[in-house]
Amino acid sequence: MEQEWQEIKKKLQRTLSRGQYDLWVSTIDFLGTKEGSLRLGCTSRFHIQWLREKLEEKLLGIVKQHFPDIQNVEYQIVQNDQPAKKDEKPQEGLTQLDFNGLVKRACFNPRFTFDQFVVGQCNQFAYASAMAMAGDQRLFNQSVYLLSDTGLGKSHLSHAVGNYLLASKPNLRVQYVTTEQFANEMIFALKHGNIEAFKNKFRAGCDVLLLERIEFLSGKDKVQKELVYTLDELMDRGKKVLCTGNAYPRDIPKLNVELQSRLGGILIAPLERPDFKTRMEIIKRKVFNENIHLPGDVIEYLADKITGDIRQLESCLVGMIAKTSILGIPISLQLAREVTQTMLDHLPKITIDHIQRVLCSSFQISVEDLVSPSRRKEIAMARKIGMFLCRQYTTESLSSIGKAFKRSHSSVLYAVNGLGKDIEAKNSKLKRQVEYVSHRLETSCLTV
Repeated sequence: MEQEWQEIKKKLQRTLSRGQYDLWVSTIDFLGTKEGSLRLGCTSRFHIQWLREKLEEKLLGIVKQHFPDIQNVEYQIVQNDQPAKKDEKPQEGLTQLDFNGLVKRACFNPRFTFDQFVVGQCNQFAYASAMAMAGDQRLFNQSVYLLSDTGLGKSHLSHAVGNYLLASKPNLRVQYVTTEQFANEMIFALKHGNIEAFKNKFRAGCDVLLLERIEFLSGKDKVQKELVYTLDELMDRGKKVLCTGNAYPRDIPKLNVELQSRLGGILIAPLERPDFKTRMEIIKRKVFNENIHLPGDVIEYLADKITGDIRQLESCLVGMIAKTSILGIPISLQLAREVTQTMLDHLPKITIDHIQRVLCSSFQISVEDLVSPSRRKEIAMARKIGMFLCRQYTTESLSSIGKAFKRSHSSVLYAVNGLGKDIEAKNSKLKRQVEYVSHRLETSCLTV
């Protein structure tokens, strides 16, 4: 029977991505057959849920080629690598899961693997850097900083590293966390007197740290200092670190010099917006995975019209599939035009109010500070950048902009012209600040 099970696994492997097979199928224990049921041992409730929802139908089809009498599949949780007793009925709801095992297996999206990542000129270097870090290829300091706007694949690569490491080196201690979660865990540990346990989790108890959204740490001095100590210890011990962010470390406002130095000293790998050819490949990959037929002219149309991030492409595909299913109409070029136009028409327009909110978030100040009489250097600079961007992104008059910032027409004109001259004079720090806020502004409108 074991030999037949190995044959079944080989057939499944041909129909799945490497990441899916390694994570969900290779970890199954074959427990035999009984009274028309195939009995399988799984690592957790999440493992069972995935198999039932994603694989059971395909699995049964292949199993019946080897065991014609099999009618269904029974799952049991097998803990500590010990086979479950064959006469014991599964009690999934009462099973107490090992917390460490739950964290390691549940935090990574199984769809985000290296073989599901579409590689083009826009992201080739980032892909290769993440692959090298996950594999045995040595980097200068074992660390990578993935840089891009939202929706271009940073999280996909971060999860791909996690999935790859857990499949190839299951004993490796991998910690995945966003900077917001890192900050919240630190605050919780401080309040409850568990700071040493927190430090141990991310330092001595960590072989690979995957840390997302560095920009969230803007203005959070205590958390930044803790992260500096953590990075120092991990790097000194030769451990691997992968960070993601939407700007170069030096361009993120209110990031202390020590953290800028640590992050700026590792390999920075940018991901740009996908070109037409890459967008075509992304669409083809997604419709193939969803087992959907999309005419060639529809694929070309979507790739030509949707030039933003990957999530926009996904949104259009979802819209077309939904319309096809609900209305019972075939996918056509006309349908693609309707869905695409609807999505593009509903993208929010950039307004003064929106610019002020993004600006305040970037500089960690309030709207009240922004429009106040304060001449504090930081607030004055944010205000000047805000008026400059309002002039760039809106059709509002100088008077309207001045009213929004509680300034006169002449004050707005002076600020806009002055900032423009400073940028043209190659004031690199100021230019980076303006570009950073501009990127956040454009990205926020694409993902609202």
